Amino acid sequence: MKEHFSIEKLMQTERCECCGKELVGLNGKCTKCREKPVLTSTARVIPLFSYRLWNKEIMFRWKMQGERSFSPLFAGFMAQVLKKIGETVIVPVPPRKGKIRKNGWDQIDELCTFLTKRYGFKVLKILERNTSEQQKKLSRTERLEHIKTAYSLCEKKVFERALKPFSGRLPQSVCLIDDVCTTGSTIESCAAILKEVGIEKVSVLTLFTVD
Repeated sequence: MKEHFSIEKLMQTERCECCGKELVGLNGKCTKCREKPVLTSTARVIPLFSYRLWNKEIMFRWKMQGERSFSPLFAGFMAQVLKKIGETVIVPVPPRKGKIRKNGWDQIDELCTFLTKRYGFKVLKILERNTSEQQKKLSRTERLEHIKTAYSLCEKKVFERALKPFSGRLPQSVCLIDDVCTTGSTIESCAAILKEVGIEKVSVLTLFTVD
């Protein structure tokens, strides 16, 4: 995978200005985003890879089978893009309740650990997930409905503690981190919360996108 990743090619690829998926034409937006856009709270969405063929196998081995040796590789890819776009603060999409306690780790949390300790990015954990249901079991319509209440801002004490490294103030710009963008509903829900609380610009970086 490493030899197939080119930051220059990634940033030069024509992408939908809403969801970040690669465009076939030069219309600025993909068909889905022109007809019924899901993402309205994000400044830009940048997926690194398409979620198909061998990429699906790698994702399964990393996320479901716990092959954590992929984590530093993925974090390295993300670090290159974050530096390129000038984002220094990352916000992770939070895991299901009890997931880390049950499995011993969460893939997004681990990415953020590498991005923080190895590459010097700041992490702002102010979101929480309210449900334990796996979204992959839901249809597109069910996802869009379910996501309305799936995420929220963390409680006041956690929020204030998260802001201490930032002198008690929210940064103006952040980058939301997730592994896969499927319908965009998770990203939109989290980005909307971040905008509502006072963050002006929310970019998004995902490893994969379902196209």
